[in-house]
Amino acid sequence: MISFMNPDESNSVAPSPDDGTDETRIEIRYGETDQMGYAHHATAVLWLEYGRVHWLRRRGLKYRDLEASGVLLPVVNIAMRYHAPGRFEDQLAIQTKLTDLGRTRITFETKVDRIESSGARTLLVSGAVELVCLNKAGRIQRLPPSLTRIWDQISGNNNAAT
Repeated sequence: MISFMNPDESNSVAPSPDDGTDETRIEIRYGETDQMGYAHHATAVLWLEYGRVHWLRRRGLKYRDLEASGVLLPVVNIAMRYHAPGRFEDQLAIQTKLTDLGRTRITFETKVDRIESSGARTLLVSGAVELVCLNKAGRIQRLPPSLTRIWDQISGNNNAAT
C-alpha cells in the first residue's frame, strides 16, 4: 500500500495553463519495502494509480463521484519500466499526464522521481496506463463529457474527442 499524504494543494504542483500534467508527492513507507530494503516492484502500480486519481481530483473530478454516476475506468493496458530503486522514507514526485483520449479510452503517462536531499531528481519508474470506460453492467460506454472538456482544454481543441 502506498502512503497517502495530505492531498491538499500544498502537496501538488499543477502548471498553468493546464498542459495535462500534474505532480503530487508521497513518501515510501516501511511496509512497501521488501527484505532487501527496496520499494517492492508492485508498489509502482499503486504510484501510477495515485497519480491518476490525484490528476482527476485536481481537475474537479472525484473518482468516487465518477463511479457513483456509473462511470467505471478499469485498466486494460499497463506498461512500466523500472529505472532505479526506491527505499524506505524516500520522497517521491509523481508526474502524471493525460496523453490520449478517445471515445471510450483514456491514456495517462507517469514518471516517478525520487527527490534527493540536494533537490535533484532520480527517475525510478516510468509508465503508461490505458483505461476503458464501462458502465455498471460492465459494458463499454463513452467517456463522460467532463473528461472530453478537459481533453479539449489540454489539446487546444474546440471539438469533442474522436
